[in-house]
Amino acid sequence: MNPDWMMPDEIFSWLEENVEAGSCVFEFGSGHGSLKLAKQFQLISVEHNQDWLALAPSTYVHAEITENPTSAQYGQRGWYDPSPVIEAIKSSQISVIIVDGPPGDIGRHGLLSILDELPKNAIFIVDDVHREDELDLLQKLLDWHGGEGVINSAVYESGKERKWAVIQPKEGRGDL
Repeated sequence: MNPDWMMPDEIFSWLEENVEAGSCVFEFGSGHGSLKLAKQFQLISVEHNQDWLALAPSTYVHAEITENPTSAQYGQRGWYDPSPVIEAIKSSQISVIIVDGPPGDIGRHGLLSILDELPKNAIFIVDDVHREDELDLLQKLLDWHGGEGVINSAVYESGKERKWAVIQPKEGRGDL
C-alpha cells in the first residue's frame, strides 16, 4: 500500500470533530481509508475496481468507468456509470460526500454530470486539490453548491504536500 494514496489523517480528524458519529458518508473511491471511515460512520462507497470492493464494512456500489460527456469535455477518460450511483444517492440520507475517486488518471469531473442528484445540504470534501483538475472541480462544485469552501494542507511521511478542501453549507440557507 502506498501511504500517499490514502486520504490525509487530517481529513479523518476533521470528520470526527465536525460530523456526528453514525452519519451517512458517501465516498467516491474506496481504499484503506474506508476502513477508518466505517468505524465511525454509516459508509457508502462507490468503486469501479473489483479489488477494492468489500474491503471495509461499507455498503458498496460497484460502478464501472464509462464514457461520460462531461468528462470528455474536460479531457478526461470517463467516470462512474451514473445509474447505480444515482440510485444509491436517492436511497440515502447523506451528510458528507467525499470526492476521492476515481483515480486522477481517469478524472473526476464526471461528478458534474449528476449535480441535480446531489444534496446541497451535504458537506463536500474534495481530496487532491493540489492538482489542477481537482482544484478546477472544487471551484465548479463551490459555484454550484453556494457554500463556503476552505482548502487545507497535509504533509505525508514522505514529505509530500497534499491539499484537500471542505465545502460546508452556508448557515440558515432555506433552499438547502
